[in-house]
Amino acid sequence: MRLRRPVNAIAAPLRWRFGLVAAALLFTVAPALAVEIGKPAPAFALSAIGGSAPVSLEQFKGKVVFVDFWASWCGPCRQSLPQYEKLREELAHEEFAIVAVNLDEDAADATAFLKQHPVNYTILRDPAGDVPKAFGLLGMPTSYLIDRDGIVRTVRTGFEPADIDKLRVEIHALLEKHTDAKS
Repeated sequence: MRLRRPVNAIAAPLRWRFGLVAAALLFTVAPALAVEIGKPAPAFALSAIGGSAPVSLEQFKGKVVFVDFWASWCGPCRQSLPQYEKLREELAHEEFAIVAVNLDEDAADATAFLKQHPVNYTILRDPAGDVPKAFGLLGMPTSYLIDRDGIVRTVRTGFEPADIDKLRVEIHALLEKHTDAKS
């Protein structure tokens, strides 16, 4: 009598090989899809948390815009959102805006997070994840600094408190660049 391998014993190595091939494709294709520095930011329009009318990136044209993708389950976001709020307060009289895109599937998770970490900048929702796909998002949090013409100037994945000082310098440089061009 001949013993047969169970079907699961055959399928497991095949699934493992397929997973390796899929991961390799993801890591070779995804960077090619990512928004490049020096290229236009993808256009989007999303509803604000607690709002009705969609807000579009186009509405911020003429301002330096910081677009941040976050979620309530993202550990570094607990540090970054309050730091970005301080930055917004500091630059309130400048032509600068922060647009944060929440990726939680459940709006209640985002709302609870914002009760713990309140901010006064634009918070949009994209539970389907279409906008991060357009940007080629690879990790959380990820942020994009966009100049007044809609061109991506900086991309950051992750957050460290020291990042805020670098970001402040980059924002001021973009704000001054436009002022110099007017003179």
